[in-house]
Amino acid sequence: MKVLPVRIARYPSVAREIAAAMGMKPPPIVRIGRGRITMTFRQSGGTRWPPEQRIDYAIQAANVARIVCSEDDRRLVRRRANRAVVVVFEDVMLEQGCDVQARWECVVPVQRISDRG
Repeated sequence: MKVLPVRIARYPSVAREIAAAMGMKPPPIVRIGRGRITMTFRQSGGTRWPPEQRIDYAIQAANVARIVCSEDDRRLVRRRANRAVVVVFEDVMLEQGCDVQARWECVVPVQRISDRG
């Protein structure tokens, strides 16, 4: 059986640029691979935000990520600017003495040219 190579690369410099553009601290973890850009925001409190706020933030983060990637010097990063962006919020909180892990994930698809109107 032939094994297909799947490469995932982490780009801390891209994460810092995205975080700076959004005013987010700490910066997200950015992984590029498997046909998408994944941005993970840890301990941001995003899992407790109202649903509308999470969706709006995910769309904003995806747009910023695409702009930052399209302006990057590396060809590999620039080529991924037109891919889906996955925005993930991961939070750990203490509730009644128990560690509770919360995770929220949103896939922001690329808008097709015909959909842009």
